[in-house]
This record gives sequence, structure tokens and C-alpha cells, in this order.
Amino acid sequence: MESRGSAFGGLQMTRLLLRVAVAAACGLVSGCAYNDHFDNRVARYDVASEKARDEMILTNIIRASRAEPLAFLQVGQIIGSNTSSATMGLPSLVLGPTPPSGPGTAVAAGAGAAHFLDKQFVFGANPGATGFTANSISTIGSTTFNITPSETKDFYRGLLLTVEPQTLAFFSEQGVARELLFYLFTEKIVEEKGGAATEYLNDPLDPKFEIFKTYVELAMQYGLSAEPEPGAKPPKPAKCCKTDNGDFSDAIPAQDWRLCYDRYAWAPGTRPSDNHPMCGSREKTRDPRTVTFRDRKGETVKLRVFPRSTFSIFQYLGRLVAYGDAGQIKLQTEEAIGRAPLRDETLFAVNSGGGDCFLSVDYGRTYCVPDDALNTKRILGLLAQLLALNTSVRDVSITPQVQLLP
Repeated sequence: MESRGSAFGGLQMTRLLLRVAVAAACGLVSGCAYNDHFDNRVARYDVASEKARDEMILTNIIRASRAEPLAFLQVGQIIGSNTSSATMGLPSLVLGPTPPSGPGTAVAAGAGAAHFLDKQFVFGANPGATGFTANSISTIGSTTFNITPSETKDFYRGLLLTVEPQTLAFFSEQGVARELLFYLFTEKIVEEKGGAATEYLNDPLDPKFEIFKTYVELAMQYGLSAEPEPGAKPPKPAKCCKTDNGDFSDAIPAQDWRLCYDRYAWAPGTRPSDNHPMCGSREKTRDPRTVTFRDRKGETVKLRVFPRSTFSIFQYLGRLVAYGDAGQIKLQTEEAIGRAPLRDETLFAVNSGGGDCFLSVDYGRTYCVPDDALNTKRILGLLAQLLALNTSVRDVSITPQVQLLP
């Protein structure tokens, strides 16, 4: 009976062993069939790259608020790699003619393990013996990226040149509110009326700033816009042009643009007031940045708009941050304010401290762009585009990869 019981027990143990082996094989097969998907890592790199760019822009605005030098960086190339491995060791199953007894049940972990297993069969993990593997999981990830300081002459030349009306029209066509663009790109307005010239600065702390805001309102009411100079032929792309450092690059000569009143963008109920020049007219003007109209008294008013450079825009936004609450400019047009859930009446908002932040930077203290500061987000994106327009491919550190095919 004992031998039958032993045989029956051995048969049961063999079946159990086969079940465990099948389960292990299924696990191994499923592990081999698993394919690593990189789409989630691509999404993380995209978000991280966008955040790093926005933080660089905001940091430079904060530097400008402290009258500190600006510094711009370009991320040239991002390479990510990830390796994952898992090893499964099954629980130990000991089969053989010599069953362990008493303290011998733990002998496999001691010095007598080899003698105890001489006539036994061990299936699965046995950490106490050589050649058996325990459960383990390991993950290795690395990211390599190139950062290049934007310190070239071409970059700073583009950064310091004033933004032309052509660029203003490009952003307007993208759907950026004209009032927002006017505040951002206008340094000052010079009014000529009755033989006298008066200067109005785009500065919330200037005593005449309310008059400047009035002229912004009039510009939006009469649809101030930009167009190519009448009669000017579209520029032809140059075959090549040589830069100062000896490199060749394709270039398109700049076309002359002018400010004008767009009749189709007038506010409802607006009546003509001897506005010149009108968009689409053949009228010639001496200065492409000067427009005229008649005020309520019937007197001719000539306005010359002085644009900013990209560098000056950083300085302007830095002053708004330094002014604190006094630098909060409230927008007036419905186009700029928007409607819920995209309503925001503040031009640029950066708070000191924490809170619900879309973007935050620690620079001496914490500066926060509130999550509901939609116009501030738009301005950050606009500055990113301006910086890209001033950045040449030669300014970005990219390691070229060449593949030769037979």
C-alpha cells in the first residue's frame, strides 16, 4: 500500500509539475510576444521640450524685469533610449527518493544543500544554489540632448531689428487679436496735430498712457492693419546669397509693407473720417508707418507708429512684471478679450508665488503664469515663433546621421 501511495503521490506531483511548467511557458511566450511601444515616450519628450522652451522664454522675461542680461538656448536634438528586462524564477519543487525531515527542510539554504540534492530533482528557483535564478525586474532609461547658446551675430541681428508690418499681418492672419499685437509690437505713437507733435509711450506708468489707450481703441475701431505697398512687385527668391561668415543660404528679399485701414475690419456703426491710406487703395504714402484721420473737431491727425524689436518686447514684458498690479493692462475689444471658456481681459499676467500655474519658474522666488491667463499663453507662443524666425539652422546643434545604401 505504501508503494501505491508513493506512486500515486508521485503521479500527483508530476501533474502539478507539468501544470507549473505549462504556466511558466505561457508566461515566457507572452513575454516574448510583448512589443515595446514608444508613443508614450514621444509624447513625454514633446511635453518636456515645450515646457523647457516656455520656461526659457519666461526666465528671460523675468531677467528683463530685473535689468539682467538675457540668455537664449536652443535644443538641437533629443535622443531617448529605454531598456527593460524581467527574470522569473518559479518556487522550488523538490522531487526524489529522499524526503526532507526535521531541520533538513531548510538545509537547501545552508552549507549542506549540495549533498541534500544529490539524488533529488529541483524545479524552479533555488537562490541558495548556483545556477538557479530568483525573480528580478530591471529598467534602464537614458536621454541625450544637445543645447546650443544662441550667441551668433545673425541671431542677435534678427533679435534687435524692429518687427515689420509684414510680421504683424502674419500674426493677425493666424487669429491673434489685433489689440494684443498693437500693445506688444508698438513702442510709442507720435501725434502730429495743429503743427505740434506729441509723444505717447506704451507704458502703464507713463502719465499719458490713457491717451495712448484711446488711440489703441481708435486703431481697433478703424481696423488698423498692414498690406504690401501698392504697385510693389512680389520679391523673387534669390538663388543664393553669401552671409558674413562665408556660408550660403537661400533668402527672399524683404517686400515693403505699410500700415492701412481695413474697411472690412471696422467696428459696426463706424463712419468714415477721412482715413488714409485705405487698404487696397493705390494711394502712395511717404512713410509706411504713418496713418491719418480727422478727429471729432474735424482737425487732421497724423499718427506715426514706432514698432518694437523682439528684444524690446522682452524688455517691455519684463517691465510689466516689475510693475506688478500697476502693469496689468486691461484689453478693450471683444476680439482680444474673447468669450467663455476662452475669456481673458488681461494682456500679460505673471504672479509671484504658487497657485494653479500653467508655467512656473524659480528665479530668486517663484514666478507663476496662472492657468487662466490665456493671453499670456498666446504671447509665450508668439515669442517662440519670433525666436524661431531669428534662428538659423547653423545656430542649432544637430548631429547629422548619414546612411549609405548599396
